[in-house]
Amino acid sequence: MPRDRLIAIAECITVLIFMSLGTVLMKLALSNVSPWTFVALTVLVGMICLSIYTFVIRGERIPRGLSRQVWFYIIAIGLCNFAIARLTSTLALQRMPATTSTYVTNFIGFITMGMSIFILKETPTVFQALGAVVAIIGLRIFFVEIPSAYELVGIGLIFIGITAVAFTNNIARKLAIVTRNELSNNIVSTVAILIGGSISVVVGLAADFPPRVDGLNNWLIILYSGIVITAIGLTVWNQILRTLRSYEASILGASTVIWTALLAVPILGERLTVNQVIGILLMIIGLALVQIRRGRFSALLRRKSVQVTSE
Repeated sequence: MPRDRLIAIAECITVLIFMSLGTVLMKLALSNVSPWTFVALTVLVGMICLSIYTFVIRGERIPRGLSRQVWFYIIAIGLCNFAIARLTSTLALQRMPATTSTYVTNFIGFITMGMSIFILKETPTVFQALGAVVAIIGLRIFFVEIPSAYELVGIGLIFIGITAVAFTNNIARKLAIVTRNELSNNIVSTVAILIGGSISVVVGLAADFPPRVDGLNNWLIILYSGIVITAIGLTVWNQILRTLRSYEASILGASTVIWTALLAVPILGERLTVNQVIGILLMIIGLALVQIRRGRFSALLRRKSVQVTSE
């Protein structure tokens, strides 16, 4: 395996472990800090760090003459990713265990695939459809009992958030096609977070003003989430995708539920039941099947029509 791929895989796994730790620490902080305050402050820290990195350290500038279509895509990414998704995911995490939250969040790959049928006109393969079915079975096994109404609200919030992110995944791909990959990822990410993040900061502070954060530990978690997860994580992830294919990164991304579970046991005292372990394994198998791009339904239909004609 080429050295650059090994480095990218190592970087990817490292980033995912740090993100999983961030989820666990966030759950810990939300027991003392309002989710509105947490979102506002972490996003604000991320906005400042990314702006310094892109505009000061890298010295990049927003290109002139960007079309309305390009601006629409960037604004959509900002609103969906840094406003809707950030607010809903944080509010949801307050209502359920960290492992459960990460598990449900990993279904974003299937929603992205479903949306691509309509947005990008891409039909799923037989294996991709099979992967979705396997993952849904895993979801049923994971939740052997119907969650409480309190947790169901959290699950609903997560699905709103990952639907918004799935939409941005497809929009980001269209943006890359429209700009022929000539627009800097740093510019896209920074401008998007400045647009969507500003809304999160205003809404968060308006809902819980003045912001109250007690204890040094909570401040350190906020700084960790803003700097490591939002700023550094986003930048490194964009760099990883220059080497790894998106589906390769997606498969590795499914490991977050494993890292989160392992970290949640000693830090939060969470425990996984047998049915939850089986559900997680089925979800990972489903995500792996989704990456197989052979055997499209259209090809099967053509074969069937040829057989009927020959008869």
